[in-house]
This record gives sequence, C-alpha cells and structure tokens, in this order.
Amino acid sequence: MRSSAWSQKNKGRDAAWQRPSLLVLAGAGLLLLGMLTGFYLFFPTEALRQRVIQEIETRTGAEVQIGQMALYPLLTLDASQITFGVTGLPQPMQIEQLSLAPQWSTLLSSDTGVQLQAQFMGGLVNAEVLRTGMINAMATGLRFDLPLQKPMAMNITGKLDQTTVNAATRLDPETKTQLSLQLSDVSIGNLAFFKEDSPGIALGEIVLEVNGQGRAMKINALTAKGGDFNISGEGTLFIGRTSATSRINLSLQIKAADSAHPTLVSLLELSAPPDANGEHRLRVTGTLATPTIDPVK
Repeated sequence: MRSSAWSQKNKGRDAAWQRPSLLVLAGAGLLLLGMLTGFYLFFPTEALRQRVIQEIETRTGAEVQIGQMALYPLLTLDASQITFGVTGLPQPMQIEQLSLAPQWSTLLSSDTGVQLQAQFMGGLVNAEVLRTGMINAMATGLRFDLPLQKPMAMNITGKLDQTTVNAATRLDPETKTQLSLQLSDVSIGNLAFFKEDSPGIALGEIVLEVNGQGRAMKINALTAKGGDFNISGEGTLFIGRTSATSRINLSLQIKAADSAHPTLVSLLELSAPPDANGEHRLRVTGTLATPTIDPVK
C-alpha cells in the first residue's frame, strides 16, 4: 500500500512539473516565431541593396544596378533585374533572377559556403561557392550574342547547352581546375571581308574539355562539327595575369565542309596545305594577345 501511494505521489509530481515545462517551451517557441516574423517583416532590404551594390562596385569596378531585393525564410536572399556593366564587355550583362542561400552542410565547418542560382541569357546557372574560393558550377541553356572588336570585328552567337566547372577564384599552385563545355548553333558573323548579307561562318557544335593545376591547363579535347569546318585539337594553356602573359600551344586539324566560304578555304590552304585526307594541320603558339599560327610539317 505504501509503495502504491508513493508511486501515485511521484506521478502527481511529474505531471505537475511537466505542465509548466510545456508552457515554458510553448512560450519560448512563440517568442522565437514572433522574433523571426518581425525579422523578416522589418528587415532593411533597401539598405542591404545599397550596401551590396557598393561592395560589388568597389571590389570589381563594375557598374551595378539591382531592381528588387527580398529576404525569405532560411536566410534566402533573392534579387531581380540586375545589370552588370563591366569595362571590356561589349554590353551590360542582364540577370533576371538571382538567389543566394547558406550552404547548410558547411555551416559547422571552417570552410562555409553559399548556394547560388541565377537565371539569365535564357538559361540557368547553379553554383556552390566556398569561403576558400572553391567553385562548383553548372550552367544550361544560355544563349549568347557577343559583339567583339579584338582581334577583329565580329559577332559570335550560339547556345551554351551545358557546362560544368570545378575551379577556384585564385589559381594557387595546388588548385585544381576542371572544365567541360558544350555549345551548339555557334556562328561567327559581321566579319569585314564578308558581304553584309553573308551568313558568316557556321561552327555548329563545339566541345571543350580542360583540366589543370595552378595556372597550367591541359586542353584534352577541342572539337567542332556540323558546321563549315570539322575541327579537332589539343594542347596546353598557361593562364597569366593578362593576355600578354598567357601562353598557348595548340595543335589543330581542320577540314573544310562543302558549305565553307571559298575565301576562307583559300586562306586555310595558304596557311597549311591539305594532306591526303583533306585535313589542314596547324599549330597555334605564343601569347593570347598575339598568337602565331604555323603549319605543322
């Protein structure tokens, strides 16, 4: 009887203790929810937008405009109507939508990071950027129309079907780089030696595979097919701080298709006579600022 009375007494104490504990937890939860709600409702997004613009312009020298910015739960920052005007680019880069969020899997590590998603040029970019500068990125469906003035006036158009990049913002000696690039419908137009109504040079589908360490890169594969020329090549590239200090050593095999412009075919034959298979073998060497093209003997 005493044991039963003691047990009932303990149960009563436990129930009496649990009731206020639950009330305290519920109150703390409601308080936290209210604080988070107030944080998101009254977060100074306009001040943050101006600070972000100032930081980007200070660090990059680019002229930046951000139309709208908002903060959502789980610290997701969304921005839209973004314009980057960078010296050297023929036209400002437009980003329709940009989303940034913490990479929660790295939160407790020494190398924290952010996840990025951007919609621009009709396609999508997903990336992970770590504090140490490592970048893992994938892009699909980007359409480009690039007017260039160097090394000669031209306009390059096409579609970036898919690319994957594993690299770093700084090319330190131990840093490894991997790049895979697939383009389609690539063409070069508005060349000075063509008539205005000329369709230009069709390069079709282009594939580029590169890996390297530090500033030394190996071009494992460079191919173009389905256009006016079938091209394959491989070589090396050293990335300097400028195009004048960057050096290339690239071997190319080029075969003209029936659709190739006669003027271009003549120039190609002057550069390197075709072999028995109709291929022209060339080597591109020197700096990226002033490369040299020679026939392979």
